[in-house]
Amino acid sequence: MNYYLAFFFLACGLLVLIKPLYSYLFSNLVGSKVKISGYFALFFGIILFLTGLLQPEWSDRLWSVIFVVMGTLSFLKGVWLIALPNHASKILEIFIKHYYKIAVPVSILYLFISVTVVSTDYIGPQKDISKCESDDHIKVICGFSNPEDIVITPDNKFFFISEFGGIGPYAEHTPGYFALMDLNTYEKKVPKITFGESSWGDASCIRSELDIFNPHGIDLVENDEGFYQLAVINHSPFESIEMFEIIKTESSWDMIWRGCIRVPDHYYFNDVALKKDGSFYASHMYKRDISMEEWLMNSLFKSISGHVVLWSDNTFNKVDGTDGSGPNGILLDESSGLLYVNYNQGDNLSVYDINQNTKTGSYFIQSPDNIFLKGGSVWLTSLDLQANDFGDCAEKTNCSLPFSIHKLNQKTLKREDKFSFSRTVFGLPTIAVPHDEKIFMGSFHSDRIGYFSEE
Repeated sequence: MNYYLAFFFLACGLLVLIKPLYSYLFSNLVGSKVKISGYFALFFGIILFLTGLLQPEWSDRLWSVIFVVMGTLSFLKGVWLIALPNHASKILEIFIKHYYKIAVPVSILYLFISVTVVSTDYIGPQKDISKCESDDHIKVICGFSNPEDIVITPDNKFFFISEFGGIGPYAEHTPGYFALMDLNTYEKKVPKITFGESSWGDASCIRSELDIFNPHGIDLVENDEGFYQLAVINHSPFESIEMFEIIKTESSWDMIWRGCIRVPDHYYFNDVALKKDGSFYASHMYKRDISMEEWLMNSLFKSISGHVVLWSDNTFNKVDGTDGSGPNGILLDESSGLLYVNYNQGDNLSVYDINQNTKTGSYFIQSPDNIFLKGGSVWLTSLDLQANDFGDCAEKTNCSLPFSIHKLNQKTLKREDKFSFSRTVFGLPTIAVPHDEKIFMGSFHSDRIGYFSEE
């Protein structure tokens, strides 16, 4: 709704400067036509007012507040035109006589509202969720650190989790690590990492056992050799894609480092999608040295900032046709030849046929992040807010900003279900994982995992 409103006010701000248009309209607004216009304004005002007022927690959303205010003003205008038509005609004459003295400030006001409504959405209060406690809507599992991405282990008994350390421009690079969550006890476990032969990456990419990790997007497949291969987008101590073999132990899963690929300076990766032969797709978000101001402008204007690349035969190549604003989560369904790409700043999920090199579908969704596929359904997270709504979230461990979880049909991308939350004990979700009739959620900025019942 924000984008429609922004376009409406932008159009109004430009049209109001066209004096001949308004002179023609007002010259024909005489006699009974004034009252007819009044009835129209009255009816229009009621519709706007009720549309805004009947929204859940309407005062929390800028667009619904604007609807209520616009509806009220339109209603009062209608009453005025009906009750005092002669007085209204005189005011219109004064307006035309001093047109630009009035129209220019009005145009500036419209343009200001247009920019504000496209950069701001949630204006309600943020709940204090510093304590890790469940509520009636969402249950929380404490003790995790920025559980940004999640995959399920091959035995279906654990979540394997990347604990994100942060990236620019909105955070400093800090160490992160990996975690497991037992799906029976919800207990957190830390996998053991040993270093093996570098056979799944680039031989020139060398990592010390003392080097820190800052994992981001992850993907897990059973490769052509029959091993469980885990790929990790990593930001420390250098930009790389790390390759691990994960192996089952008596009570958990451990990791064996099997190589890495250094990322060229002109790429800044977010997520990875593995193929069984060891090649992979990765989402290049935007340039590494992007400033916060540039990032906000990309979010505002949906500028093209990145694309998808394919690493094969030790070479990175751009995948044509995948340019977009803030490419983020990426998922490959190799059996169907479909690549799913979320454009976080572009508010869009796009699907590509990798065999035909064509785009096959898209779905509008605000700020999508990672993607999870299960049982013929695509699961996505949505931040139901605009870039200017974060406030002091960067200084908090957790934020209670509103969000939604979308469940889509994998073939048609039609929405099958949607779960929306606001003022609850979880926020800033990055992935939604269905398991055992519950939906589990990770976050890039949180000390917990959240979950709720699908029913």
